[in-house]
Amino acid sequence: MPALIQEQVLLNQTAKCPLLDERFSVIKQQLVEPANKQAVIASYGRLCKVLEQETALIAKHGPNMVPEIDFSVVLENGGELPQGLADLVRERGCVIFRNVVPEAQAVAWEAELKQYTKSHPNVGGFPAHDPQNWSLWWTRPQVQMRSNERVLGAMKAISKLWHVNDPSLPMDLSTQVTYPDRFRIRHPSKDGEYTLNAHLDSGAIERWEDPEYRKCYKSIMEGKWETYDGWLADSRLDAKMDLYATGSSCSCWRSMQGWLSLSHTRTGEGTLRLLPNLKASTAYIMLRPFFLDGADAFDDKTPTFPGATPGGTQFYPTRQHHPHLDLDRAMIGIPPVKPGDYVFWHADLVHEVDKFHPGTTDSSVSYMACTPLTPYNISSLKSTRESFLQASPPADFGAFLKEEENQHDDHGARKENILSREGMQAMGFEAFDVDGMDLTEGQRAARNLANARLGLA
Repeated sequence: MPALIQEQVLLNQTAKCPLLDERFSVIKQQLVEPANKQAVIASYGRLCKVLEQETALIAKHGPNMVPEIDFSVVLENGGELPQGLADLVRERGCVIFRNVVPEAQAVAWEAELKQYTKSHPNVGGFPAHDPQNWSLWWTRPQVQMRSNERVLGAMKAISKLWHVNDPSLPMDLSTQVTYPDRFRIRHPSKDGEYTLNAHLDSGAIERWEDPEYRKCYKSIMEGKWETYDGWLADSRLDAKMDLYATGSSCSCWRSMQGWLSLSHTRTGEGTLRLLPNLKASTAYIMLRPFFLDGADAFDDKTPTFPGATPGGTQFYPTRQHHPHLDLDRAMIGIPPVKPGDYVFWHADLVHEVDKFHPGTTDSSVSYMACTPLTPYNISSLKSTRESFLQASPPADFGAFLKEEENQHDDHGARKENILSREGMQAMGFEAFDVDGMDLTEGQRAARNLANARLGLA
């Protein structure tokens, strides 16, 4: 059995933090108001001490830091996580739902995906010389997985961790739209060619630059990081996570990232690694640009935002510029998973992929994030529905294209592969219900807006 702590290939950590355009100095000064400066300095000192304690806890318990629960328990609890576990998941930012899909079904999906890639090897993927992350979105198994009632039920359950302060906002966290992503069939290998270093998705510099996005972290910038609520969705509604429109960023708000396991994969066998400490790690990442020269050297003028490149689609913490994250100790491999398990992690949680796969069987997953019903995501859904009808690549993935699926007679972009009414709604083919007595004003507004934009009103 491979070691639980896998020696990881490191990025070059010696580069100086680059200076950005002078306009980022103005942005930096806007983030912390002068009246809050001393509170922020004091809070950063407290934060570094907490990170040290949390890292020791993570290093001690390793993969056991990732909460897990059998999905049957969630269903028996009315489709919600038990309160104690819900609090733990909010704290650690991740969870594994066991047995969401029967193992036999998940194994069958993996076999069909493998056969499809053998039949159509020219679709390509990453890495180019030995594709393992395939440029495919509309195979029959993928369409079926996204519309499976239990998969959608798991998404709905995990989405209940989120909340809004303003119930009139046009947002329905309990309803999903489809965001088509790829699948991974990673082969055992001692080479580090499949590399995805520690990072955050959902934008890079946008967390600081976009006025609405930065509101999510307002309490951190006021010196009150302990009160930060990473599960409050209000300011996520209009946050722009792709300011630079690179064409390769995610055009959807993913409240939770996730994948469905299609294989038996042990810790360290080419799978996911997480930093299971949501609040403190988020606060540190957001405050770090102000303290690059030390905890007492507050700097709100130098245009430096380590790990955040304008136009980049991901944020990359490093050991040099984010030393208090202690990535070598705080990043841990997830517990073993089997076919049918569903892994979720918060969009602001630092994560990476094992650099090596020392196991003996493929490590296979299908990426399926939670994407709730919001105006931003409705626009994405309109584009997704059109891509489905044409069996063409989704808008966010044109750069990965080598051979379109609509050239294949056996592609899965057919309505008969959508397994449920909720799946039809999530794909924009059936109207969302708007008459439920238990709907909030905001939920009803989001559903009415979706039906109108999709031509289903």
